[in-house]
Amino acid sequence: MQDNSKDINNQTVDNTKVVTGVQFSRAGKIEYYLAKEIPLNLHDKVVVKGEQGEIVGTVIVPPKKLSASEVATNIKSILRKATEGDIDKYEHDLERSRETFDLCSKKILEMNLQMKLVDVSLEGNKVVFYFFAEERVDFRVLVKDLANSLHMRIEMRQIGARDQAKGIGALGPCGIICCCSTHLREFTSISISMAKNQGLSPNPAKLTGMCGKLKCCMSYENQFYLDERKKLPPIGSKVKIQQGQGVVTSLDVPRGLCTVNISNSEKAEQVRTKCSECEILTKPKKFKKEDEAKVINEHEKLEEKEK
Repeated sequence: MQDNSKDINNQTVDNTKVVTGVQFSRAGKIEYYLAKEIPLNLHDKVVVKGEQGEIVGTVIVPPKKLSASEVATNIKSILRKATEGDIDKYEHDLERSRETFDLCSKKILEMNLQMKLVDVSLEGNKVVFYFFAEERVDFRVLVKDLANSLHMRIEMRQIGARDQAKGIGALGPCGIICCCSTHLREFTSISISMAKNQGLSPNPAKLTGMCGKLKCCMSYENQFYLDERKKLPPIGSKVKIQQGQGVVTSLDVPRGLCTVNISNSEKAEQVRTKCSECEILTKPKKFKKEDEAKVINEHEKLEEKEK
């Protein structure tokens, strides 16, 4: 008995769990499941237990190890990797969901409801409709009508503007498919201050994406700009360079260059030089809060008009 207890006590306890992210529709959220010993890759089809029986989903986040404290205590497990039979049923349900989508779209038009159907997901004897609407919608009559036509349990889920763009897909002003429709799976918080950090024009019309919200791509390089700007003289700094003393009026952060306005008794000139060659004499006062609030209010007013 003593030997066995020693062996148990000497064992290394593994407090990690293998978790993978699964999505059941393009407009739906990512749900996380325990992968256990099942070998999974990105885009694999898997079977999980839903409210109305087994359902097929797609692996969106590859399996990764997390500490037990990071994983929800009530997390469910993946039952298995989808078999040929599961895939056949999944494709059959896809066809049914297209027909259901068309039916619901027609009824929305007939009832003149101010909502836009984005996606449909079949889960056993339940069908989930994802829709976008700028305001609350009374869809009780629609639900009753759909239940009578489909003989299934109906669930309506309202989604936001970004989820709508993700579900439908669109071309961004950059000329390529929006990030939300390709690789972005979860949305991060985007603020107007990111534009200020990157020296972008605080023009809301140029900073909003196809969904009417601030562009997600503004966050991609934000941390780089924050880190690099710490090494450069702030705009408004009084500096000394080879040509004389002046004030920094603009920065080219990626190249490490700055524009200096030099004023002397003879003439005023602008000099573009390396920031590393600038000797900082005095730093400017911090960005005024009222100026920042003015920019933010301008964007909020534009969003209110769009609503």
